[in-house]
Amino acid sequence: MSDSLYNTGLYARFARDLKRHVNGPNIKDVKLEDLREPAIQTGTQTKFGSWGWRSAVSSRIAEKTVYLGSEKVREYHLSDNKRKIISNAPDELDKVLHLMESLPFYRLRRQMGDNSEYNPKCNLYISTADLKNSRLAYMWGHTMGPITKAPGPEFTLIHIPEEHHIRQQVLMLPDHNITLVLGSDYMGEDKKGFLRNGMYAADALGMLGLHAGTKVVVIRDAKTDKLKRYGVFLFGLSATGKSTWSCHQLGLNWKKGERTLVCQDDICFLKNDGSAYGSEYNYFVKTDVDARLQESMYNALVHKSALYENVMINAEGRPDFLDENLCGNGRAVIMRKQLKIKRGHWPFAMKNIWYPTLNLPSVDELDGVVFAFITRRNTIMNFAQRLTPIQAALAYLWGESSHSYASNPAKAGESVRTVGTDPFIVGSRAHKVNMFYKIIMDLASNYP
Repeated sequence: MSDSLYNTGLYARFARDLKRHVNGPNIKDVKLEDLREPAIQTGTQTKFGSWGWRSAVSSRIAEKTVYLGSEKVREYHLSDNKRKIISNAPDELDKVLHLMESLPFYRLRRQMGDNSEYNPKCNLYISTADLKNSRLAYMWGHTMGPITKAPGPEFTLIHIPEEHHIRQQVLMLPDHNITLVLGSDYMGEDKKGFLRNGMYAADALGMLGLHAGTKVVVIRDAKTDKLKRYGVFLFGLSATGKSTWSCHQLGLNWKKGERTLVCQDDICFLKNDGSAYGSEYNYFVKTDVDARLQESMYNALVHKSALYENVMINAEGRPDFLDENLCGNGRAVIMRKQLKIKRGHWPFAMKNIWYPTLNLPSVDELDGVVFAFITRRNTIMNFAQRLTPIQAALAYLWGESSHSYASNPAKAGESVRTVGTDPFIVGSRAHKVNMFYKIIMDLASNYP
């Protein structure tokens, strides 16, 4: 990779200069509750009491997302478009500094994770030159938790949807924990901007950021009839089933004590002992949900607390989650404590299906751990098969899957290979594969 395309000195200077621009009189500190009124002014209320909004951009702009920094964070197979964005980045960074002085902004601070070790403090600066941008901070803020004294690095994301669409781009400066989202009003850019940074920083601390959901499955042993608890990781590209399978009850028998309890549906941080720190307090899910097949997700979606983006809402205010005529990537922030299912006879008892913490326990606290891969593409792997530890590492390497309306609408349904089913890897993919291999093999050796 030619060093002439990058200017690490300029990026460092931008990071220093930015610190002088984030406390101006045009920047207003807000709490999550402060954002409700400005957000709902531009929303549509549904029959359920929930609120929905529409965005001009309805998926991530992955082909316009670049990493600016030292050699260790750079991509090595750049498209012509990404090369152009990187080349023009100095001018864009200078413009951002100017806009940070002139445009009105809200600053919302929220926390990723809830543990004793790694809890990034996320600082979102959202331009409010357009009132409807308030809902971006309101929606994203619900996916994170309140700031605590728990340790964690500081992340910064500046979101300026007003940038002209011909200069639409996402610039990440991983060496400085800064992300700039320009010219897009899709909330997924805020979510994944912080989570991408979270995975990169976790990797540097010896953890492994994974694009995977996590859950605890309690099931009766077929031989002993005793209840056993397993930790489960569910890998998959965006909109291929992580949320569905993280929340799914798998046909287990609640009367006999069996159940599944969701920890996370998207991003987690794997540790050497098989445990995983969670990242999000609530979930940003794809809304093509069938009440018969995805009961808990449906119940959360029709609760008044749900926040919709690009969901079909008819003239009577009723959402239709399966109507994708206007958008194939309908989304919603759902509250994890509204993930419930009916069990028993009338009157039905609503049962919670969320785990008490965001974090998956270590193998020492469980009867085993399962790594499951939602492949969607079966050119190498069978439709369903049990993997050896080495095969699991290869499954992570191959990342057999398919594009979706969330990742690349123009190629939705087409086959794709993405290491770790994780398009958010910053830096060496080989390093991620080797870390995963080591953890898998150590677990297999220590817990045969």
